[in-house]
Formats: sequence, C-alpha cells, structure tokens
Amino acid sequence: IEGTGIELHLAGTFSPPQFRDELKTLKGWANVNERGFLNRNEVAELVSTSQLGLVTLYPQSNYLDSLPIKMFEYMLAGLPVVASDFPLWREIINENGCGVTVNPKDPIAIKDTLIQLLSKTEALEQMGKSGKQSTRIKYNWNIEADKLIRAYLSILK
Repeated sequence: IEGTGIELHLAGTFSPPQFRDELKTLKGWANVNERGFLNRNEVAELVSTSQLGLVTLYPQSNYLDSLPIKMFEYMLAGLPVVASDFPLWREIINENGCGVTVNPKDPIAIKDTLIQLLSKTEALEQMGKSGKQSTRIKYNWNIEADKLIRAYLSILK
C-alpha cells in the first residue's frame, strides 16, 4: 500500500481480465506482488509468510450470506482476517476474535485498518491463535459432516 511499506500479495486471476490492466496504471500497483494462479503448495507457502489475510469482497447478494473458504483457510493458518463488514462475517469474526471487518468500498478505511493492525503485534498474534483454535473446534469438515449426516438421517426417518 503506497507510502506504508505494506506489500499486497495477490494470487489468482482477474475477472474481467481487463481489470488487471486498469489496476496496473495506478501508483499503488508498485506495492503489489501479483502471483497469478498458485497451486496448493504455493498458496500454503504464501500464507505461511503473510501477516494477515484479506477477504474484502463487495456487497453483492451472492456474497452477503456466503461462507468464503478463503476466510477459514486464513483462520486455520493462524492469520488474522480483515473481512468485509457483512452481518454474517462480522458475527464470525467478532465471536471468534480472529480479525476485524471493514467497509469493502472504502479503500482509505481498509488502508488505515491495515496500518493500525500491523502496528499491534500482540493483538495480531492473539487474533491468529483465536482463528486457528476456532477452526479446530467449530469450523471444520468433521463437524460439518456430522451435521450433514444428522440432517440426512432426520429426513430418512
């Protein structure tokens, strides 16, 4: 992020591809490390060297009640999460003390939040631990599989 010393690592592709060309013209692009599409091992390496994870999707109807895998992957990796301030996401983040939520349409607020968070090493560490713990006890496929099996069994009775 320009003027902060914060580097943004981007993995994946742009949709539409022309959006990438537009972003590359901005001054702040100098602080972006575009990784492109990464395999699982490369993603794990990137996450292991990161200080926090961003999930700042715009408030479109298909995102508002979604449960983004990326958010839970960050939590599992022990990364504090900065996520869009959607009611469901806010509830998960606040209940588990694993990050903060921001207005995804306010880049200045996102920048200020990142600067503030990155200056609080102990708080970041605690958020990371809390997120990791919550994925172990609440947000994992074993827990969800049990719920799904119980739902199927109740339907089949």
